[in-house]
Amino acid sequence: MKKASFLTQPLFLLGISLFIYIMALSLPALTFEIIEPKTIHTGSTYIMKGIEVTIGGILGLLFLQAPAIGWLANPLYWYSCNFFVQKKYKFSIASAFCSIIVGFTGTISTYWFALPNGSNPDSQPLLIKLLPGFWLWLAAPAFVMIIASGFTYTKHKNRLQIKSVKLP
Repeated sequence: MKKASFLTQPLFLLGISLFIYIMALSLPALTFEIIEPKTIHTGSTYIMKGIEVTIGGILGLLFLQAPAIGWLANPLYWYSCNFFVQKKYKFSIASAFCSIIVGFTGTISTYWFALPNGSNPDSQPLLIKLLPGFWLWLAAPAFVMIIASGFTYTKHKNRLQIKSVKLP
Protein backbone atom coordinates (compact mmCIF):
# COMPACT_ATOMS: atom_id res chain seq x y z
CA MET A 1 0.00 0.00 0.00
CA LYS A 2 1.27 3.43 -0.94
CA LYS A 3 1.94 5.90 1.86
CA ALA A 4 0.51 9.42 1.42
CA SER A 5 3.12 12.08 0.84
CA PHE A 6 3.38 15.21 2.96
CA LEU A 7 2.51 17.30 -0.09
CA THR A 8 -1.01 15.87 -0.08
CA GLN A 9 -1.61 16.57 3.62
CA PRO A 10 -3.61 19.81 4.06
CA LEU A 11 -2.36 20.61 7.57
CA PHE A 12 1.29 20.11 6.58
CA LEU A 13 0.83 22.53 3.66
CA LEU A 14 -0.95 25.02 5.90
CA GLY A 15 1.99 24.73 8.30
CA ILE A 16 4.31 25.80 5.49
CA SER A 17 2.18 28.90 4.96
CA LEU A 18 2.24 29.69 8.68
CA PHE A 19 6.03 29.25 8.69
CA ILE A 20 6.30 31.73 5.81
CA TYR A 21 4.10 34.18 7.74
CA ILE A 22 6.23 33.89 10.90
CA MET A 23 9.41 34.37 8.84
CA ALA A 24 7.88 37.51 7.34
CA LEU A 25 7.26 38.92 10.81
CA SER A 26 10.86 38.34 11.84
CA LEU A 27 12.56 39.74 8.71
CA PRO A 28 13.04 43.39 7.65
CA ALA A 29 9.92 44.42 5.74
CA LEU A 30 10.00 48.14 4.89
CA THR A 31 12.62 50.88 4.63
CA PHE A 32 11.60 54.42 5.48
CA GLU A 33 13.53 57.62 4.95
CA ILE A 34 12.94 60.32 7.55
CA ILE A 35 12.00 63.58 5.82
CA GLU A 36 11.98 66.92 7.59
CA PRO A 37 10.00 69.31 5.35
CA LYS A 38 11.28 72.48 7.06
CA THR A 39 14.97 71.68 6.66
CA ILE A 40 14.65 69.26 3.70
CA HIS A 41 17.10 66.96 5.48
CA THR A 42 16.83 63.37 4.24
CA GLY A 43 19.89 61.79 5.78
CA SER A 44 18.45 59.07 8.00
CA THR A 45 16.65 55.85 7.17
CA TYR A 46 14.76 53.39 9.31
CA ILE A 47 14.24 49.71 8.51
CA MET A 48 11.17 48.13 10.11
CA LYS A 49 10.79 44.42 10.74
CA GLY A 50 7.51 42.72 9.95
CA ILE A 51 6.40 42.59 13.57
CA GLU A 52 7.00 46.34 13.94
CA VAL A 53 4.95 47.03 10.82
CA THR A 54 2.17 44.80 12.17
CA ILE A 55 2.06 46.58 15.53
CA GLY A 56 2.29 49.96 13.78
CA GLY A 57 -0.61 48.95 11.54
CA ILE A 58 -2.84 48.23 14.52
CA LEU A 59 -1.99 51.64 15.98
CA GLY A 60 -2.48 53.26 12.58
CA LEU A 61 -6.00 51.83 12.39
CA LEU A 62 -6.78 53.28 15.81
CA PHE A 63 -5.65 56.70 14.58
CA LEU A 64 -7.40 56.32 11.19
CA GLN A 65 -4.32 56.46 8.96
CA ALA A 66 -5.04 55.42 5.37
CA PRO A 67 -1.95 53.18 4.86
CA ALA A 68 -2.88 51.18 7.95
CA ILE A 69 -5.68 49.62 5.91
CA GLY A 70 -3.00 47.20 4.72
CA TRP A 71 -2.94 45.73 8.22
CA LEU A 72 -6.41 44.28 7.56
CA ALA A 73 -4.68 41.70 5.36
CA ASN A 74 -3.66 39.92 8.58
CA PRO A 75 -7.18 38.96 9.76
CA LEU A 76 -8.09 38.11 6.16
CA TYR A 77 -5.12 35.72 6.05
CA TRP A 78 -6.24 34.10 9.31
CA TYR A 79 -9.77 33.74 7.92
CA SER A 80 -8.35 32.02 4.85
CA CYS A 81 -6.43 29.61 7.12
CA ASN A 82 -9.59 28.96 9.12
CA PHE A 83 -11.64 28.27 5.98
CA PHE A 84 -8.87 26.01 4.70
CA VAL A 85 -8.95 23.91 7.89
CA GLN A 86 -12.75 23.69 7.60
CA LYS A 87 -12.30 22.49 3.99
CA LYS A 88 -14.20 25.49 2.63
CA TYR A 89 -11.62 25.95 -0.09
CA LYS A 90 -13.52 28.49 -2.20
CA PHE A 91 -13.90 30.82 0.78
CA SER A 92 -10.25 30.23 1.62
CA ILE A 93 -9.23 31.23 -1.90
CA ALA A 94 -11.41 34.35 -1.80
CA SER A 95 -10.19 35.56 1.58
CA ALA A 96 -6.54 34.84 0.71
CA PHE A 97 -6.92 36.78 -2.55
CA CYS A 98 -8.53 39.69 -0.67
CA SER A 99 -5.68 39.53 1.85
CA ILE A 100 -3.10 39.92 -0.92
CA ILE A 101 -4.96 42.82 -2.56
CA VAL A 102 -5.64 44.69 0.70
CA GLY A 103 -2.12 44.11 2.03
CA PHE A 104 -0.40 45.22 -1.16
CA THR A 105 -2.54 48.28 -1.89
CA GLY A 106 -2.62 49.39 1.74
CA THR A 107 1.14 49.23 2.05
CA ILE A 108 1.80 50.79 -1.34
CA SER A 109 -0.50 53.68 -0.41
CA THR A 110 2.24 54.71 2.03
CA TYR A 111 4.04 56.14 -1.02
CA TRP A 112 1.26 58.76 -1.37
CA PHE A 113 -0.03 59.29 2.17
CA ALA A 114 2.36 60.81 4.70
CA LEU A 115 2.76 59.01 7.99
CA PRO A 116 3.24 60.91 11.24
CA ASN A 117 6.45 60.51 13.16
CA GLY A 118 5.58 60.33 16.83
CA SER A 119 9.08 61.12 18.09
CA ASN A 120 9.41 64.31 16.05
CA PRO A 121 6.26 66.08 14.84
CA ASP A 122 8.30 68.09 12.32
CA SER A 123 9.37 64.98 10.38
CA GLN A 124 7.65 62.25 8.39
CA PRO A 125 8.72 58.75 7.39
CA LEU A 126 8.65 58.17 3.64
CA LEU A 127 8.52 54.60 2.31
CA ILE A 128 11.42 54.02 -0.06
CA LYS A 129 11.86 50.24 -0.32
CA LEU A 130 9.91 47.00 0.09
CA LEU A 131 12.11 44.32 1.68
CA PRO A 132 11.91 40.48 1.82
CA GLY A 133 9.69 40.43 4.92
CA PHE A 134 6.99 42.30 3.02
CA TRP A 135 7.11 39.90 0.07
CA LEU A 136 7.02 36.85 2.35
CA TRP A 137 4.08 38.40 4.18
CA LEU A 138 2.19 38.45 0.88
CA ALA A 139 3.50 35.00 -0.07
CA ALA A 140 1.81 33.36 2.93
CA PRO A 141 -1.78 34.02 1.74
CA ALA A 142 -0.68 33.37 -1.86
CA PHE A 143 0.51 29.92 -0.81
CA VAL A 144 -2.82 29.21 0.94
CA MET A 145 -4.64 30.37 -2.19
CA ILE A 146 -2.56 28.05 -4.40
CA ILE A 147 -2.95 24.96 -2.22
CA ALA A 148 -6.68 25.62 -1.72
CA SER A 149 -7.03 25.88 -5.49
CA GLY A 150 -5.27 22.54 -5.85
CA PHE A 151 -7.60 20.86 -3.36
CA THR A 152 -10.62 22.45 -5.06
CA TYR A 153 -9.46 21.16 -8.43
CA THR A 154 -8.86 17.65 -7.03
CA LYS A 155 -12.28 17.64 -5.36
CA HIS A 156 -13.96 18.78 -8.58
CA LYS A 157 -12.05 16.22 -10.67
CA ASN A 158 -13.09 13.42 -8.31
CA ARG A 159 -16.74 14.46 -8.57
CA LEU A 160 -16.54 14.36 -12.37
CA GLN A 161 -14.97 10.89 -12.27
CA ILE A 162 -17.70 9.60 -9.93
CA LYS A 163 -20.44 11.04 -12.19
CA SER A 164 -18.87 9.54 -15.30
CA VAL A 165 -18.69 6.09 -13.64
CA LYS A 166 -22.38 6.18 -12.66
CA LEU A 167 -23.58 6.95 -16.19
CA PRO A 168 -24.47 3.84 -18.29
